[in-house]
Amino acid sequence: MRRKIPGLMAAALLFGAVAASPAAAQARGYIGFGPGVSLPVGDFGDGAKTGWLGQVFGGITGPNGLIGGRVDGMYVRHSLELADASTALIGANADLVVSPGSAGAKIRPYVLGGVGFFNAKTEVGSVEGEGQTNVAFNLGGGLTFKAGRMAVFVEARYINVSTDPSSSSFIPIVLGLRFGGM
Repeated sequence: MRRKIPGLMAAALLFGAVAASPAAAQARGYIGFGPGVSLPVGDFGDGAKTGWLGQVFGGITGPNGLIGGRVDGMYVRHSLELADASTALIGANADLVVSPGSAGAKIRPYVLGGVGFFNAKTEVGSVEGEGQTNVAFNLGGGLTFKAGRMAVFVEARYINVSTDPSSSSFIPIVLGLRFGGM
């Protein structure tokens, strides 16, 4: 039993040192929002004009800031080439976020990608069509510019929503603010 006591004390001290590690070595959460433009591409681009969007998100980044996750919500609206017609997409994405470089850098790039769901609804005149919810895939990147406890970010992504009869693809470009998780 006497031989086990020093081992147990060493394990307890090691556990205490790890548990008391500084807050900078722990995962950090963040939130953000931003407006932007939406560029329709592919078949969707043939009938839709450049649109606008609003985005909100929340996420968590690991201790060194390299890998994290994020969930975002987005509202996108495009006018159509048809007179007095538009399409609205509202959806959410769950993304893996990778931020290479130093966590303390003032400017930091990131890449993200994941899956989500979007509901697409077309309106012609005052007649609103039935909404259709479909799976979506996205891939993109951006830059974060730190300014104290907040940051300005700019990001662009390719989003493909599996709508029927053909998919709706667009590139949202967002400029916004991010708080926390620096």
